[in-house]
Amino acid sequence: MRSGGGVVSVRWGVWFEPTQPVRRLVELARLGESLGAEACFVADEGTERDVYVALTAIVEATELKVAPAITNPFSRHPVATAAAIATLAELAPGRVMHGLGVGGSRVLKPLGMDPERPFTALRETFELNRRLLTGETVGEASLPWFRPEQPLPVAVAGRGPRVQRLAAEHSDCVILSAAPPADLPVFAERIRSAGSAEIAWSAYLAYNDTERRRVLPHFSYMAVDAPAEVRAADGLDDATTEEVRRLMLAGRMHDAAELLPDALVDRYGLAGTPEEISARIGQLRDCFDYFMLPMNDEPTAADHIRQSAEIFNNS
Repeated sequence: MRSGGGVVSVRWGVWFEPTQPVRRLVELARLGESLGAEACFVADEGTERDVYVALTAIVEATELKVAPAITNPFSRHPVATAAAIATLAELAPGRVMHGLGVGGSRVLKPLGMDPERPFTALRETFELNRRLLTGETVGEASLPWFRPEQPLPVAVAGRGPRVQRLAAEHSDCVILSAAPPADLPVFAERIRSAGSAEIAWSAYLAYNDTERRRVLPHFSYMAVDAPAEVRAADGLDDATTEEVRRLMLAGRMHDAAELLPDALVDRYGLAGTPEEISARIGQLRDCFDYFMLPMNDEPTAADHIRQSAEIFNNS
């Protein structure tokens, strides 16, 4: 991690899908903060708890930095999205970052959406939101009530080369949530050579056999939305991918996981003993600025945060 010299602890945060009641997310965010977390991301999943309601509750109950991670150009009008994030930033000045991406099957399919040009929409939304949030009038839209002392940082997430180029060259933070640990140094070098964006890296932690089983279903999202060449490299043909998508959208995540290669955990996650994972994170610490911790499952999220905090402290 960039620190201007000397060794620093791994900076980390918690990343929630809003599949639990907001009060529970607040409890987990406060737990993370008490153990050293500095940030909290909440996903925008459309049919789950509303991302901005959840973030408002968390920002009021903690001193964490927060961000929607990520929202997309389609499920809300981009102008409404800009107004929502500006309202949150007005509530907690200096503690809010915007987060944009193209969205995926989980959020868009239930809304009946299948965008033809997702990258173009993301680029246009990014530009529109940045202009509105810096006080410009765009067409008939403006946010005259939002005049922050410092520009609101904007993060971009995505796996494709065009999205990563956009993020590296123009955003304040690149969110890498599907970057294999083995490839992270290459990604980090490419991002940092293109601009000054920070890097928020996220990977599932499988520090015992039980957590390994809990992690695998989460790769359903990645499997169905990954480019064809990535799926092929991971051993997923089109028929299997479509069945995983069907099961995922039906909420049958564990059934979907039965179709996924167990090797995905090793390729995209951090697997091993707690000591081995700490060592691996330590080896990669110069490749990211924040590690954003995803939850492996709902019932054991608090224990997962505690165990992961120990891993970060030992990295």
